[in-house]
Amino acid sequence: MSTFQQYNVYPGLTPVRLVSTSNVSGTYNNGQNNNGVGATLTIAASSLTIDSVACAVGDRVLLQTQTNTNEQGIYVVSSIGSTVVLQRAADQQSLEQMKAGQFVSVGAGSLNAGNIYSIVEPLPAHLGIDPLVFNADPSSGAVAFSGPASTANALAVFADTAGNVKAASTTTTLGQALSITGALTASGAIASTAGDVTSGSSGDAGKFVSFPATAANGTFIFEALNAGGAFNTTVRNSVMGQSSVISIPDPGAATSKFVLQDGTNTSGTFTTLNAVNLKYGATPVAQVDPASCTITAAAGAANVSTVTIQLKDGSGTNMARVIPFTVYSSSAADGLTLQSAASTGYSVASGGLSINNGEAITTQIRCVSSATGGCVLSLTDTAKQTSYLVLVLANGIKISAQLSAGSYG
Repeated sequence: MSTFQQYNVYPGLTPVRLVSTSNVSGTYNNGQNNNGVGATLTIAASSLTIDSVACAVGDRVLLQTQTNTNEQGIYVVSSIGSTVVLQRAADQQSLEQMKAGQFVSVGAGSLNAGNIYSIVEPLPAHLGIDPLVFNADPSSGAVAFSGPASTANALAVFADTAGNVKAASTTTTLGQALSITGALTASGAIASTAGDVTSGSSGDAGKFVSFPATAANGTFIFEALNAGGAFNTTVRNSVMGQSSVISIPDPGAATSKFVLQDGTNTSGTFTTLNAVNLKYGATPVAQVDPASCTITAAAGAANVSTVTIQLKDGSGTNMARVIPFTVYSSSAADGLTLQSAASTGYSVASGGLSINNGEAITTQIRCVSSATGGCVLSLTDTAKQTSYLVLVLANGIKISAQLSAGSYG
């Protein structure tokens, strides 16, 4: 008979109740003759749940997500006790029974109910030894997920490198940078309704960069630097009665003002008042810092101590202008007790000027420094009394080390 004839054979297999969504771990035995006939997968557990459904004895299941792809195929739950034993289904335990394109439908499961899975080439040369691959054909209008049940508004992510998709149910780490060119909300911002927005992680630096409306006109950057220890810096608003905008001034500007936290008047720490008046004038000029100033005494001529005073700013730099000040002698280290009258008193030796206008000088003198903030005084005291010199400035005092007989010539 020479007429060509076409034969149609229905490729559908007996349906399965469940199909796996992840690896089912167990001990695989490829049958008595190592050819897949009578092959079993023994699971060390007293129950088995596949796709959110508890298996029962007699259930027909498809394992298609095994780590060891030679274990894949259609099984029947043969027993459930101290272990669960799956045995390859009678219609799928030899190569002669398998054809590429055969398909099986799924009856239950939270993800895969109603889906269809097909056997694809290449077929294994040795069943239970070579890979056996089933591909999913999702139901109309649905997507085959390989992870947990889909969640409303969840981010869909790839579950593996095979192209399987799942709904993100926990923290999701993207495998590449996320670049956003359009607005994510009506206001053009990324909104975090609840929770924090994090850049970087512990041991991995990150920064937030905000650009202004005008191109190439500066950026505002939040960046954490290595603090040399486990320190956190938090910038937050205080309780206030209305909305506020805090503008950070240009520190080089003549009118630069910025309110700092209240603190003690020590080098590098300023009270709010000091911070506001830190610099003044058309050209910003630093204030003199009493704590940074120096007072040294050295033996001079007979009964004379040569006292050198140097006025400095908070960074320890010599002042660069004439500054008025007062010096007096105290018998107490805290400077609160005037010394008894010296036999002759003070006089300005160099680098400054006395402004006492010919008054009799005993324990105190009013002066102005030189243009470099320095002044050298001569203190004459025939009794060579033990005392302390107190430098008085508009914003504080500085007390010298103790002067004793050795401080005089």
